[in-house]
Amino acid sequence: MEDVLGFCALVLTMLMMVGVSAWFCCSIVESLVKMRRGLKKPGYNALLRQNKRLKSFLANGAEENLHLRKGYYTDVIRRKNNHVSRDVA
Repeated sequence: MEDVLGFCALVLTMLMMVGVSAWFCCSIVESLVKMRRGLKKPGYNALLRQNKRLKSFLANGAEENLHLRKGYYTDVIRRKNNHVSRDVA
């Protein structure tokens, strides 16, 4: 009787190990599939395109700002030079 109970306990232990191993493998596969689906979502690519477009707008705005600042500082320098030359004359 003890041998039968020992054998049953061994079989149940083996089945539990197989079950836990199968569950672990399935959870890994499921997480990989979810991750792949997340990368293939159409909204993701649209967000990447919009991000690229907004970056180009930002770069254009920064370039225009730099151009305007250069013009502003050039005007300020001219005014100062004209003001100094009038004071001297």
